[in-house]
Amino acid sequence: MLTQEDDVEIHALKARGWSVSAISRHTGRDRKTIAKYLARPAGVGRERAPSCVEPFRGYIEARFVDDPHLPAVSLLDELAAAGFDRSYPTLVRELRRLELRPVCLVCQQRRGRAPTTEIDHPPGEEIQWDWLELPDTPWGEPAYVLVGALSHSGRWRAVFCEQMTFGALAGALHQVLVSLGGTPRVWRVDRMATAVIPGADRLNPQFAQMAKHYGADVAICPAHRPQRKGVVEAAIRFIGGRFWRTLRARTVGEAQQALDHFAAGTSDGRRRHGSTVGELGAAEPLRALPAFAFPAEILVERRVSRSALVAFDGNHYSVPPAHAGRTVTIRARVGEPLLAIISPAGTLVATHRRAPAGAGQTVRTGEHARLLERAVLGAFTTQTECRRKVNRPRGRCRVGRARQAARPRSRASAGDLARALRRLSRGRLLMTDTIYQQLREHLAYLRLPAVAEQLAPALEAADRDQPGYSAFLHRLLAAEVDALEQRRLQGRLRFSKLPTRKTIEQFDFSAQPALDRRLVEDLATLRFIEEHANVIAIGPPGVGKTMLATALGHRAVEAGYRVYYTTAADLVARTAKAALEGRWATTMRFWNGPQLLIIDELGYLPMPGEAASHLFQVISRRYEHGSILLTTNRGIADWGQIFDDTTVAAAILDRLLHHATVLTITGDSYRMRRHRDAIAALRPALTGRPEGGEFP
Repeated sequence: MLTQEDDVEIHALKARGWSVSAISRHTGRDRKTIAKYLARPAGVGRERAPSCVEPFRGYIEARFVDDPHLPAVSLLDELAAAGFDRSYPTLVRELRRLELRPVCLVCQQRRGRAPTTEIDHPPGEEIQWDWLELPDTPWGEPAYVLVGALSHSGRWRAVFCEQMTFGALAGALHQVLVSLGGTPRVWRVDRMATAVIPGADRLNPQFAQMAKHYGADVAICPAHRPQRKGVVEAAIRFIGGRFWRTLRARTVGEAQQALDHFAAGTSDGRRRHGSTVGELGAAEPLRALPAFAFPAEILVERRVSRSALVAFDGNHYSVPPAHAGRTVTIRARVGEPLLAIISPAGTLVATHRRAPAGAGQTVRTGEHARLLERAVLGAFTTQTECRRKVNRPRGRCRVGRARQAARPRSRASAGDLARALRRLSRGRLLMTDTIYQQLREHLAYLRLPAVAEQLAPALEAADRDQPGYSAFLHRLLAAEVDALEQRRLQGRLRFSKLPTRKTIEQFDFSAQPALDRRLVEDLATLRFIEEHANVIAIGPPGVGKTMLATALGHRAVEAGYRVYYTTAADLVARTAKAALEGRWATTMRFWNGPQLLIIDELGYLPMPGEAASHLFQVISRRYEHGSILLTTNRGIADWGQIFDDTTVAAAILDRLLHHATVLTITGDSYRMRRHRDAIAALRPALTGRPEGGEFP
């Protein structure tokens, strides 16, 4: 069989006058094959082989009549039991090619694939409404955007809301209509709960009253037909993709300002029908709005902060300090300039004039500051917090309470109160909404916990000693630097996995006279880490190789280097597991990360070929990139016995010994020496002879 390329080539050669024999010699194909393809009429391809599902076609059609949505994998199981021996992709491909699965018109409609047509909307006829929900916002609270889009021109406006209640809907709807310059004759809505009674096709009574207030008719979209309000759906997609995804705003007020600017500029500037969206929308004949907005009531529950403030509509409003920490209800009406704050008992707590939405203002009364000052002074005390884990048996409970009642209560002294009043007069009282608390919040945001902890005593010391600005700032930052260095040191210690805390000063050089002390002290300067050099400690068990390596590791950690301790057996076990799990590259990057890698106990256990290869890979990657401190009980000449391969041993030694310092320790074992000292101390008690005597 010839490929399409060969077929094209032989027809081109035939058109140039070549004979069948010449074409056969040129292409290396049989003459009969060439003649057959040349004799085939143009446009006639090779006859397609019968489909592999043809013997089962009747069964498949019957099954799809029973269940049009039967999964292909379930159908494959049934056909396999009947003798079908092809794969799942083959079955799916043949079902699609032969179009055996019937078309579900309902699913096509729901998925937006059914045939449709655009509805012609006359100018000023209709506006479509819908919500855009934003669960994650830069200011930390969920937000909801009411979008209104004119069906004829596609011009839209939108308003941020804190919730999707009817009061929020009424206020946002009025703002959208004001921005558009009027209202169309028809409002088209989907089945939102604030407009349509759930489970019915009837309007919500409040929404119906609002529509009558604006003189508009309401059209409800059919169930599960989002295409019927496609204009506002397109506007929501436009807002989500072009505006919200790249928005930078810290508050809802900033977001609303940016959205208004985006709608009037980018959105209205889109080209449509030889004009722009903004020009088409401005030309629509909209009805005039009533003099006042629909007076819908807004009810919001809020928790009062410690500074006796409640948040509403992007602003803060004061309440009496006695309500701090409690939940109150904010009641306001759309279009009215005042709001009321109601307690859980239904009593009026405070009344304020509403600030512009999203302005970030704090609205207080003159009485609020005085009452808050009195509450802070009343709660001021020098007593420590009550102890929670004390033993108070039942028999002594009444006696303890009586003695406590007889004892005068420890309160703040006159000097303490005077200092508090003096701080109040200077504006330095530590309250939630003062500069001090703002400083604490800034420090927490910048992640400077030590400065935040030292801020209060530093301010008191500055009030007392009157230092210069530079000295005051130096004291705070020095505390943060010390705390940061301690946290980093603890992190490096945890990462290092060093077994014990040892230092160079604890090493007994007198017990190992063969060890060059000056060489060890030179290594303690850690110059070998900067030079990416290696250290090899060779000696029998118990002579202090691990202690010396651990001490150098602790010295490096304290100097700011990243250190990691492991045994040779653990290293090859982890690399072998990583190779089996497909994590080889990640594991190699890990072993190459520390500036000093300590490999302990090399030579105690033999390493087969694969383990030796893994160790070689680690050492090769760290060659001239990081230092290795290795301890072993085998001499360099015996390393061929460790790896069972002299070639691998030579390759490892070649990379280790280049830029390496070799420490040879040949003294007695510390453990055996302590054992002998212990026996010598017990010998007089066991034999009854004076020290220095002999066993009988």
